[in-house]
Amino acid sequence: MGLSLKSPIIVGSCGLTNSIEKMKKMEEYGAGAIVLKSIFEEQITNEVMQSMDNTNFDVSYRDAFDYIKGYTQMASYEKYGNIIREAKKNLSIPVIASINCSSDGDWVSYAKRIEDAGADALELNIFFLPADFNKLGAVNEDIYFKIIEHIKANVNIAVALKTGYYFSGLAKMLQSLSYTGINSLVLFNRFFAPDIDVENMHIKAAPIFKEGEGFYNTLRWIAIMYNHVNCDLSATSGITNGKDVVKQLLAGADTVQIATVLYNKGIEHIQTILNELTEWMEKHHYASIDEFKGKMSFDNINNPDAYLRIQFMKYFSGIE
Repeated sequence: MGLSLKSPIIVGSCGLTNSIEKMKKMEEYGAGAIVLKSIFEEQITNEVMQSMDNTNFDVSYRDAFDYIKGYTQMASYEKYGNIIREAKKNLSIPVIASINCSSDGDWVSYAKRIEDAGADALELNIFFLPADFNKLGAVNEDIYFKIIEHIKANVNIAVALKTGYYFSGLAKMLQSLSYTGINSLVLFNRFFAPDIDVENMHIKAAPIFKEGEGFYNTLRWIAIMYNHVNCDLSATSGITNGKDVVKQLLAGADTVQIATVLYNKGIEHIQTILNELTEWMEKHHYASIDEFKGKMSFDNINNPDAYLRIQFMKYFSGIE
């Protein structure tokens, strides 16, 4: 993304990156950059609606509605801007802001305010579940391009897109997104998953602190997309140790993002991961990451079909 990083470890957006003290510890233990806790489009919309519900006025007064809506939105972004400014004041590593969005709405213009607050880059988390029976895939996919277009028109800082894999033609979609002018693709986002409480008969959130989840799917697609996109690649989901980092770099990732493992093993685990990465590099006589990055990507191995096999029968029969 054009950022100078002292390590390939980026702390992904999470509750831990909402604390200046914790972020200072992350830098101390070797994080190359930090993605701030996301500001959610839905959160801002809900705050606007709550403000409206708590205010007694005639709904026919459109000016009043627009004022309250604008004031509430500004308050949310000003609060986030303060976090960015504090982070930049206290950290020497790059600070990446994060917006979680699902529509091409008025909020896009506020990306400029995030840049003005001092963020070194912006990570867009775009996703909406393709569960509308009346919408074709192409209609859903078009929203991604519109959001990126408007964001790029509003900011000059580097932009990363963190996305999921719910596309009918994932390889082509990721490649097309990389040609929009974004600076990095972050593969893949972890989403809220529903669970059912069978005793009390209600929907609850599924566990979110399970380590390792999603790792191998990300590994597969980093390897496939390496050298086929016009931007950097950052791997996230399920990375827990130095060996995991090595695998993603060998597949073709420029950087990796970690979050869940820091909840489970503490912020100091960043240093452990970096030590394990360094030990592996020394053991295999690599002086830099560039010497081995992408060495095990789809294009660079003798049996690339290994990345395309998905049936369990292939597992039981082995990969030859």
